[in-house]
Formats: sequence, structure tokens, C-alpha cells
Amino acid sequence: MVFASQEFLLFLSVVLTLYAIATARSAAAGRSLLIAASLFFYGYWKPSYLVILVVSICANFVIGNRIRNTHGTRAATAWAFIGIAGNLGLIGYYKYFAFLLDSLNRFGQQAFEIPDIVLPIGISFFTFQQIGFLVDEYKGKVGIVRFADYFLFISFFPQLIAGPIVVQSDMLWQLTRRKDWRLRSRQLALGIALFTVGLFKKSVLIDPQVPHIDLVFEHAAAGNAVSFYDAWVGALGYSFQIYFDFSGYSDMAIGLAFLFGLRLPINFFSPYKATSIRDFWRRWHITLSRFLRDYLYIPLGGSRHGFARTACALLITMGLGGLWHGAGWTFVLWGIVHGALLVLEHGYDRLLKPSLARAVAQIPGAGSAIALSAYRALCIAVVFVVVTVAWVLFRAPDLLSAFAMFAGMFGATDVASISEADGVAEKIPLYLMIVWLAPNAAQMFRRFEIALNADDYFDRERPLVPDRLWTYGLGVRWAVVTAIAFVIDWSFLSDLSPFIYFQF
Repeated sequence: MVFASQEFLLFLSVVLTLYAIATARSAAAGRSLLIAASLFFYGYWKPSYLVILVVSICANFVIGNRIRNTHGTRAATAWAFIGIAGNLGLIGYYKYFAFLLDSLNRFGQQAFEIPDIVLPIGISFFTFQQIGFLVDEYKGKVGIVRFADYFLFISFFPQLIAGPIVVQSDMLWQLTRRKDWRLRSRQLALGIALFTVGLFKKSVLIDPQVPHIDLVFEHAAAGNAVSFYDAWVGALGYSFQIYFDFSGYSDMAIGLAFLFGLRLPINFFSPYKATSIRDFWRRWHITLSRFLRDYLYIPLGGSRHGFARTACALLITMGLGGLWHGAGWTFVLWGIVHGALLVLEHGYDRLLKPSLARAVAQIPGAGSAIALSAYRALCIAVVFVVVTVAWVLFRAPDLLSAFAMFAGMFGATDVASISEADGVAEKIPLYLMIVWLAPNAAQMFRRFEIALNADDYFDRERPLVPDRLWTYGLGVRWAVVTAIAFVIDWSFLSDLSPFIYFQF
């Protein structure tokens, strides 16, 4: 059930109504009702896959208890291994088994029959959550957890399908301490407002342009050469599509959770304002970056054992991060490209950046500040272009169509452009102004602590427009703005494209 749909808004209206009635009679009834709503939400698409979700949750809860009860013994290690292997086996079969057989057929000259396996929606997210839970149990970071709290922690519908990837330290303490689950008018107002902002990004800003963006990539996938103009318009268009699509989803998820008095971690903070690839990953899909850092990069050695070990850890982490996004060589290569860029940045930081910083500091008067500002602007522009080029691998259905796009982007073709790309090109200046100059949703709602860990990001930069124009407030003016925006969103709801991260 897609957030940006009339079906979901009807579902949400019914859930809020039943929730208000139930919690008015019993302040503790909210937990059970949210579990029931989450199960209905997940089973709406394919009810049979509810079995996978429920069995996975039950099995991981039991294994987590076994790890806790045998903490510090070999039995705990064995249970942790069984649990992690089971989760990886589950996601490996549904997401990667067909990809593995197809790769063996292509490169190993085999003739395996490719099974038709339907990917359970959200499996990458709830599997990662449960692996993180088991690892934290093994490290002794988790106390006694009630089954109902654990079940809701994994199945909570605002984050079940496409994140944020919530770890136990984000959510379990909120659930275990919660006694009164009744709705609050302040939470409803703020949650609806943030949900409306996210829905506006998806339905109004970018979705009308998606068919034209798709047309460029479909043109390349059909084996056609792509012009320089079309290739760049398609690449830039997709760069903005995934930005508004995913940031919009993240806003909606956080807003939905806050309706019920729960806070999800911030997952998106103006990544196209990043001054480096490292900074980009601190702003883009923040919870995935945190998971890969804590559960993969640091155990591989991180940055503590010399440059060569760091480079290997980065390449492995980002390669697997790319594979997590999708079962395809384009995703793997996309991850490796980002890993290689991070390695280059580490080398730059060690060899060149200190000398450049000293040279800028020696510029007399105001020249130093001007040079620093110009350097920052240049870094933002370069990172944006590099990330945009890499997004082609992420979007292209196969390597051949990706290389066709690259050939056009780097001037290796001489063909006419397709007129459908013009509509996207006209929107690019507007999109650049929004991603570089406008406040993000976390900044708009910074007064109210809607998301977890948001304070870590607020001091990075301030929007150029005055605070009073964009800082959300609980008053008539902002209520009217929210109502108008919601009506506009509603008018765009028919025939929207699925969220990009739903496929992962």
C-alpha cells in the first residue's frame, strides 16, 4: 500500500478513527491496534507473505532471547550465528538466488532454470533491523524485551516497507516506556504537516516528470544511442527524481510515526549540499549509512589499521551496500564506484587537503573567507555532478544501457534528441534552487523534535531565506498552508509511480 495513494489515506483515516476510539477506552490499547494495522498494511499487497514476516519476527525474538540468556558463552555465539545466517539465507533466497543463477548462466556457461521468485516487499529493511537486533543482543546492549514491543518494533507500518532502518536503540525504549497511547492534538497537527510536505515532494514536484525521465532510460535500454542533451537531462532528472521520491517518503514515514507519538530517526538531510562523498553518505539514507558503518565497516577494520585496510573495508562495505539495493551488477558497480570515491577522498585528505588549507589560511584579509566559500561551492557542485553520473548505474536496467547513457553524457554519440526530454530540462533550474537554497523538512520542523538525532545536523548550514518564512509553527497561518498543500497533493494522487525504494 503506497503512502501516496487514496487507498492509503483511506486506510490511515480508518486506523486513526479506530485508534482514537480504542485508546479513549483503554490508554494502553494503542500498541495492539498498531500491530493489527501494520499486519493489514503489509498483507494488503500479498497476504501470503504475512507468513514470512510473522515467522521471521517470531524466530528472531526467540533467538534473541537465547542469546541474552546464554550471554558470554559459546552457546550465545552459536545462536547469534544461527540467527544472522537465517536472516541472510532468507534475503539471499528471495532477493539474490535468481540473480546468482542468472550470473552463473551468463558467465559460467551454465543452463540453470531461473525460478520466478516474487520479492517480499520490505524484506531488505526488516531483515537488516533484525540482524542489528541480534548483534546488539550478542553485545549485551539489549535488556529484557516484551514480545509485543519487539513485534511492533519490526512491523510498525510507517517504516516497514522502505525504512528508515530502525535499530533497537532508536525504538525499543520508546515502546517499553509507553503507557498512555492516546492521540495528542499537537502530534496530529505536526505529523499531518510533515506527511503533507513529503507527499508534496512526491506527487507535485517530481512525479509528473517521471514518464519523461523513464523515456530517456527506456530509449537507451532499447539499444538506441542517446544524445548528449538527452543523456544529461535523463541523468539529472533521475537525480532529482530519487531525491524528491526518497526524501518525500522519509518525511511521510517520520510524520506518520509522530501521529502516534513515536519518533523515527532522521534519514535525509540535504544530501546535494554535501561537500564530499563522505558528507553525502552522512546525509543520504542516513540510517543505512549508520548500519553499514556500525555492523560492517567498523568490524572490517574501519579506519584504524592503515590506509590499505581502510580502502579494502570501504570497497567491500560499499559494494555490499550496492548489492543490498538490488540484485544486479549495476547496483554492485554503483556501490564499488562510491567505495572508490571514498578511498580517493581518504587519500586526498591525507596528502593534499592539509596543504590546501594552509594556503587558503595565508590569504590576507577577507580573501581567505571568500576563497573558502568559493571552495565549498565548487565542492558542492563537483559532488553533485559525480553523484548524478553514478546514479545512471543505479537507474539503468543493465550495464549496456548504462554505458549507452555514459556514451551520450561524455559526447561519444552524434544523434538527435527526443523532444520529450524538454519538459524535464525546464524544471532543472527550479529543482537546483530547491535542493541547494531551500530549507529541508528537518529544518522546517526543528522546533518540535519530530525526528530522532536531528539536532546533530542543524548546525551544518542555514537556508538563505529568513527563518520566519520557513520555520513551521502551530498557528492558523501554517494550518491554512498545510490544508492548501494537502488539497493540491490530493489532486495529483491518481496514477503515481511507486516509491523507488519499495523495490529494495
